[in-house]
Amino acid sequence: RQLATAPLRCSCSCLDNARGSVAPAPLSGMLINHFLSSLLQAVLIPSASSAFTLQMGLLKVGVPQPWDKSKKNLNYVREAGVRQFISTYERVKDLKGDELLWGDEIEYGIFVLDEQNKKIRLSLRAKEIMDNLNRNEAFHSYESEGCNWVPEYGAWMIEATPSRPYTGYSADLLRVERNMRLRRKRLLTELRENEIAPTVAVFPLLGAMGDDGSVPSVQVGGPVTESDYIGDGIINPHPRFAALSANIRKRRGEKVNIRVPLFHDTNTPEYAELTGLTPSGCCGDESMLLWRFGKGDVSREKYGDGFVIVGCSNSAKEFNDEGDPMTLQKWLVNVDCEGCKGLFYR
Repeated sequence: RQLATAPLRCSCSCLDNARGSVAPAPLSGMLINHFLSSLLQAVLIPSASSAFTLQMGLLKVGVPQPWDKSKKNLNYVREAGVRQFISTYERVKDLKGDELLWGDEIEYGIFVLDEQNKKIRLSLRAKEIMDNLNRNEAFHSYESEGCNWVPEYGAWMIEATPSRPYTGYSADLLRVERNMRLRRKRLLTELRENEIAPTVAVFPLLGAMGDDGSVPSVQVGGPVTESDYIGDGIINPHPRFAALSANIRKRRGEKVNIRVPLFHDTNTPEYAELTGLTPSGCCGDESMLLWRFGKGDVSREKYGDGFVIVGCSNSAKEFNDEGDPMTLQKWLVNVDCEGCKGLFYR
């Protein structure tokens, strides 16, 4: 009220007199609002925004080390981690009544709908969309509610958080859904007409569509994953994610084994020519069957990929008459033998 009734001395060009001097003049309420808004946006907010707003999420761009080189630094990383933990503990151990800050994150998948061919493919535009969104967020950083967009593993995936964390006040519970809706609205503005962005973390058809699973198309395989199902091109271009995939494989000494039991069904191609199969596979109808697969499977290391150890029980019951868990016997079986075919994807 005092500001609306008192004259202000302002150096705005709209108030300069003909000789360019500055003179006091009464300002209307509308002009005051315009002046203060411009002042806050141009002077106060940009300088205070970075200090006031705690960014949600952290992912720096760097040059990850390959596994062979990083092994030399493992001891240093471990020791530095312990020192950092102790330092942080000493710094915060006596804090009491500290402000509660928390947040949420949502993962979106960007997909292309092909109505003509009745297909859905990955849209590898996540980085382009994310950069556009963050650029717009920076332009509107003076607003109290905003969004923060960060990369995820897939080149079709985007992760979003609120630009500033929620606090311990109950009023902030009302911000959660409001900010989720805001993220959804802003993301939709960057999508093309044939694109959708459901909030999903996985794509059910990933690895089952060959070279025709993404836009643009990506050839299956590559030096990073050496995969038989997906191409390296669907990995986010951020250097962290490719290094993560390659180092996992190098550390294991082999590719990740994703074999899983096949569903016993007449429509499963592997069972099309087979007869006499039972849901229990090699163990027979009245027994429990346990598959073992992955690194550490003795059967793979000793006998190769064509054999697997299967645990079979003498009864379909989980407990025996004494109430003890049923003991499984280890059977070494050839996955190509009659009655055991199709136990695993090869």
